Amino acid sequence: MKTTVFPRLKAFLASCFHWDKAFARRVVAITLPIILQDLIASSLHIVDGLMVSGLGDTSYAAVTQAGRYSFLYMLVCFGVTSGGAIFMSQFWGAKDIRRMRQSMGVSFVWIGAAAVIFIIGATVFADFISRLFLPQGESASLAKLYLQWVAPAYLFQGVNMVYAACLKSGEKTHIPLISSTAGIGLNTLLNYCLIYGHFGFPAMGVRGAALATSISAAVTLGLTVAMAYGLRLPAGAKLRDMLGTERAFLRRFARTTTPVVFNEGLWALGVTMYGIYYGHMGDTAVAAMGVCSTIDNLLWLFVFGMMHATAIICGKAIGAGKPENAYLYGKRMLSAAMLVGVFLGVALLAIRYPMLSLFSGLSAPVIQTAAAVMLIEAFTMWFRAFNAVNVVGVLRSGGDTVFSLKLDVGSMWLIGVPLCAAATFLFKFPVAYVYLCTMAEEVVKVLIGIPHFRKRKWIRNLTEADADAAL
Repeated sequence: MKTTVFPRLKAFLASCFHWDKAFARRVVAITLPIILQDLIASSLHIVDGLMVSGLGDTSYAAVTQAGRYSFLYMLVCFGVTSGGAIFMSQFWGAKDIRRMRQSMGVSFVWIGAAAVIFIIGATVFADFISRLFLPQGESASLAKLYLQWVAPAYLFQGVNMVYAACLKSGEKTHIPLISSTAGIGLNTLLNYCLIYGHFGFPAMGVRGAALATSISAAVTLGLTVAMAYGLRLPAGAKLRDMLGTERAFLRRFARTTTPVVFNEGLWALGVTMYGIYYGHMGDTAVAAMGVCSTIDNLLWLFVFGMMHATAIICGKAIGAGKPENAYLYGKRMLSAAMLVGVFLGVALLAIRYPMLSLFSGLSAPVIQTAAAVMLIEAFTMWFRAFNAVNVVGVLRSGGDTVFSLKLDVGSMWLIGVPLCAAATFLFKFPVAYVYLCTMAEEVVKVLIGIPHFRKRKWIRNLTEADADAAL
């Protein structure tokens, strides 16, 4: 038995962790700019959170809960651009720039429709949305103001995400890094000026935070577009390059991307349900989860970078007609994601109290609750990392978007959401235990996701002429 098992185990581990230099350099070249971009964004997001937290628990809870509506929009946009990036990455591997640009054009149409819907919601139905997340009172009124002032940012952010998706698919990940860094830096400066009224600006409170977001989003888009067209990259497409798409391609795009959009939309709606549960527990629970989300995102950016790098690398291999390479690369990235998750969990344990001490404007109950939630986050980081890279980086890059939808959304709505509802309204659990209930869905994703990955049915070349028959 030993002579059979140990060589197999050794070969398996070697295929997972023995990276050749060329592959390692490529992963670093793609991943590092994405990580740096998200590191800067998360760091400055913490600064923004600190600025808003200085206004007190009520204002911080209002911006946190209003941000959940923006988060829902961003995930819908991510669904569209993630679906579009499946084609962009595979067409990049097939060296088909024309199809890459047509994928951009279809993505723009979908993004425009989403932006209009969410802008109308944030302006016309702001009162209803704010009261959905928060009990009627001062925090709900402040959330309404924030939504109305942040609405213009939605169009700029959505369009920028399409350009960024094409740039990343074409392995130009440093360009979104440059534009977003400039935009985030501007956002932080404007927050400092507009929230509290520094340098002669009016003190606008939560309205100032929203206005800063809108202005910086416009600047970020402007910089991204200038570099895409100025450097004559595949993302610098003219209008005629993005039009003239054949019906067969439109059907293929819709069949692949629609499940991704529903996936992100329904997943975001599930996260929104969690937010509603926290909202019914009071401002302390809401503020605590807002702090935890801010700090968790600072570490999660490493997984986020690996997730996008996996999608680009596997998608390009599939488009180039190398399915065995795509499987090998996926296996390597999934193994690395779990290993990174362990290290991130240890890091979270080490930094949670020093990071929480920075939020001096928040009350002691908020800090104590946040510390308990972060303890749970630390011990579950490794399998959350595996699921993120598997669903978004591996399965989607292969075009297996229907199974991704069933796995991601099904586990959330059949397990996580009802379990948390019972914990909140039936058993009256504290917020830390309610958050722990959300981890049940992650366990299910691991148990189902690993066998499906090994079957390799997720590998589908969407650049081939008969790709429609495979969908």
